[in-house]
Amino acid sequence: MSQETLTEITLWKAVLAEMELNFSGMHYNTWLSRTEAVSLDEEKVEIICESKLAKNKIETLYKAFILDSIKRICKKDLDLVVKIGQTKETRDQINTSPLFATTNKSDDKVSSLNLFKKAKENGLNPLFTFENYVMGNTNRLAYAIATTIADNPGTKHNPFFLYSGVGLGKTHLIQAIANRALQNNPEAKIIYCTGEQFTNELIENIMKGKGGKGGYSTDTFRKKYRNADLLIIDDIQFIAGKDSTQEEFFHTFNDLQMKQKQIVLASDRPPEEYKNIEERITSRFKSGIMADIQAPDYEMRTAILRNKRDRSGDKLPNEIIDFIAENVTSNIRELEGAYNQVIIFSKATGADYSIETAKQALGNNIKTEPSKPINLNQIAKAVCGYYAIKHNDLKGKRRTKEIALPRQIAMYLMYELTGTPFMTIGEYLGGRDHTTIMHGVKKIESDIKESTRMRQEVVTIKKALYQ
Repeated sequence: MSQETLTEITLWKAVLAEMELNFSGMHYNTWLSRTEAVSLDEEKVEIICESKLAKNKIETLYKAFILDSIKRICKKDLDLVVKIGQTKETRDQINTSPLFATTNKSDDKVSSLNLFKKAKENGLNPLFTFENYVMGNTNRLAYAIATTIADNPGTKHNPFFLYSGVGLGKTHLIQAIANRALQNNPEAKIIYCTGEQFTNELIENIMKGKGGKGGYSTDTFRKKYRNADLLIIDDIQFIAGKDSTQEEFFHTFNDLQMKQKQIVLASDRPPEEYKNIEERITSRFKSGIMADIQAPDYEMRTAILRNKRDRSGDKLPNEIIDFIAENVTSNIRELEGAYNQVIIFSKATGADYSIETAKQALGNNIKTEPSKPINLNQIAKAVCGYYAIKHNDLKGKRRTKEIALPRQIAMYLMYELTGTPFMTIGEYLGGRDHTTIMHGVKKIESDIKESTRMRQEVVTIKKALYQ
């Protein structure tokens, strides 16, 4: 690209084009596409993004790639400065939106309070919104379906059956559907309940009966549920083995579906794993669209914790967040619990935030590597497998970036996991001097502290070794 025609806009368009080719659609669309270059000089290019979380992502995960791209395009080294602000796309949306054209800040505040009140009246947590939900590889499909349903209830994806293990965010996601639908139409009749609440309410109606004498009367119950515009039942598995509840649910489901009203169901398992639920009901669970949520990967765990930090205003450093994300891997509930534990421990003891403080706060929650013995050959094999290079390359003389980095990571892991002396590692890796090994180990130690990507790669190789 000619330097004479290069502006911040044309440069950034070229950089984004390269980023789109090198990163998955989810990563690009979530963190990079909604950025804008605002200035370019002889030393730096300045860009803006729309949140602290996006700024952190760009600086920790993508900056090195972006700088390489800028160097290729400009033929010189420039720095990248990331700031938070509104992009032109967002400003245009705000300026052309009827909502913003006809309301003022006071109206918005009243509207927000009314929505908050309505959410609470419907048994919803007003904080369970799509804006507060972190989307990643493990929940992308469920998130996409949920947002589509929230904006167009009853038109497609009906019913929606969502399942996952405990603590992975399914309740947040289905309540986000209700909160968004309520925001779009405050007069909509939205019912959110659990399978247990649905069952207990039915039992109460049966016991009351006509005139309070114990006859079977469910008219009030049926009128409530069958007039819903959006029915969401969490933990639907609770109706298993309850014949009367299943009968009432079956007819409620059919009635709402005939009226093209939206049904959303959540469970801890897929329908085919149910016992003591009638087949006519499980077949209806599967008649619409189904999605699951898996345990969050490292990147998503980090994003969840950084999002929590940004919303709460805590001063927890990135390295502590990365430490928690590496060590608490079971589910989101335990992840956020570990975060709170570190915050509370630090405030209670007056200790500064540090890895050592986090270790003390988390105690037994920290994973420890199994005591399985690891040797140099296993480490070499794991590193070669991860980076798709040959074993001979690791020991050879080539110093290209594609070989040098894996070789240094192998040095680091061999020293950290086995305690093998530098001289012995050097002999194993093709007769290298012990000072070369020492330099490689220190470089990776430094990179791990500064680079989330490097930490993730090392953790992934370690996991492969201990499987």
